Amino acid sequence: MVLIRIASIILALLSLALLVVALVSDNWVKVKEAEGSHLGLWKICVSQICILRLTRVPGFFHTSRFFKILAMFAGFLSFFTLIASFFCSHFHSVSLTLVSTVGSFSAGVCDMVALAVFTSADCQLVMPGILSYSWSFGLGWLSCFLYLGTAECEAHGAP
Repeated sequence: MVLIRIASIILALLSLALLVVALVSDNWVKVKEAEGSHLGLWKICVSQICILRLTRVPGFFHTSRFFKILAMFAGFLSFFTLIASFFCSHFHSVSLTLVSTVGSFSAGVCDMVALAVFTSADCQLVMPGILSYSWSFGLGWLSCFLYLGTAECEAHGAP
């Protein structure tokens, strides 16, 4: 039982770290034709010159940003309530393990929505064969599935 809870903490921390790296990095999409050109949710880099793009971007960027940030907050909630559950099992009448499980599941779902919106966006349709997804995008999907696995692990390790 304790081993499953410790594994849950490690998974929650790993998921959160991958989510934050994917959120802040600028290697979501790579341009095959131009060396050093790539973009993320916040920056667009052309030939190693990066420009911070906060406002004038297509709507799917704002949606992906929103759900990624929401997933990050849910992930923080999950991680800290899971650690707190080692010291006390309930806060008033609410089980901290239940809060952590719901937080992990919510983080996974929000992350999945953010990535699905970004994937379904028309940047692949506009320039087929020129753009490809990069390592940050892969980390985002990995954190999504790790959060869902964390929720499952927390549900089975609940006292």
